[in-house]
Amino acid sequence: MLPTRAVAVIIHNNTVLLMERMSTGKEYFTFPGGGVEDDETVEQAVIREVKEETSLEVKIEKLIYKHFYNDNFKGRSNQYFYLCSYISGVPMLGEANEKEEMKLGKEFYKPQWMPVSQLSSLLLYPLEIKDWLIEDINNNFVNPPREATLNVKELRETL
Repeated sequence: MLPTRAVAVIIHNNTVLLMERMSTGKEYFTFPGGGVEDDETVEQAVIREVKEETSLEVKIEKLIYKHFYNDNFKGRSNQYFYLCSYISGVPMLGEANEKEEMKLGKEFYKPQWMPVSQLSSLLLYPLEIKDWLIEDINNNFVNPPREATLNVKELRETL
């Protein structure tokens, strides 16, 4: 069984909170989130990961996407994406693993609000979720939670 990853989709004032990343010379964006620990629920992990990665307080509204992987290529995990409401805070990297990795010069992370209107032009992983998000923002999230089983080796890597 693959590990579980809890992910937040935070939309506020026509912007979405994303993590700008730089890894092995490649710049891209991801949603805030991370692994579910043994002693917590997926929902608890969403709240904790957002706080650790972005310093924001959020409230979970609903589960919107589930991505299941039929292989464990590159250490990928099953992912649960939750639509969250912004409560308070200013996006800044919290005191978590990401800050330590940046100190070591291994990675770059920066949480920031990006205009919803720019989503289609961003290299935002997973691209399959980005496509669903753009559609669902336009439809006011009326769809039930979407679910897909994917082969990681077939995930899109470029726009």
